[in-house]
Amino acid sequence: MTRRRHQSCRTGTCPAALRGRLLAIALAGVAGAMLTTADRALAHVDIDVGEGRYVMEIGFRDEPAYLGQPNALYLSVEEYATGGTEPVAGLAATLNAEVSRDGQTKELALAPVEDGVYEAVFVPTASGDYTFRIFGTIGEATVDESVTSGPTTFNSVEPLTAIEFPVTRPDLALLQAETANAQASAETARALGIAGIVAGVLGVIVAAVALTRSRRPTSLGAMPASASPASPAALPLESEPSGKLIR
Repeated sequence: MTRRRHQSCRTGTCPAALRGRLLAIALAGVAGAMLTTADRALAHVDIDVGEGRYVMEIGFRDEPAYLGQPNALYLSVEEYATGGTEPVAGLAATLNAEVSRDGQTKELALAPVEDGVYEAVFVPTASGDYTFRIFGTIGEATVDESVTSGPTTFNSVEPLTAIEFPVTRPDLALLQAETANAQASAETARALGIAGIVAGVLGVIVAAVALTRSRRPTSLGAMPASASPASPAALPLESEPSGKLIR
């Protein structure tokens, strides 16, 4: 005997079809959670401290991290225990944080977010790799660990062009460098202009002095000996009286 499929199964509303759809949704949710966990594991780095008693998870709070966008150093501290780990609270007063890049270092204030989780807010203003340093004490254990972003640790800072649409803005660091270069060029041009003005004024002064000297009368001391006032030849001859009256 031929069995007919129920009309509701054709439209996907029969119990069997509904069960299949619910199972597919559940599997998709599990897969998404696994991918999210994997991404987070790749985005942060775990470091055992205190002779293996504690584990610190370090990275950016928001990853991927983008240039010029508010972000934070993310820190999770847990203590190994039977059957897993337990969060360690109250470390904002005993641990310190620093961020560094290109030889510049900035201290960050750790603030508790939840049990065992802390954040230190800052805004990355240059793309590339950053180094996070955590130092202080966890219980009786002394801690001083530094980790730099990279393929095996946590995400580097990416330019905003990776997510901007439809118009991309210039890289902030490149824009700052170009502005600094333009200012330096303007200062150089200004200095050269001032030097040129000074040189021109000096040239005018020198020319005026030379012209004044060239127009002075010849000094008596510079007259030839033959024309000296002391020489009788240089004086006009006086005519002797002839004794005749001129009418």
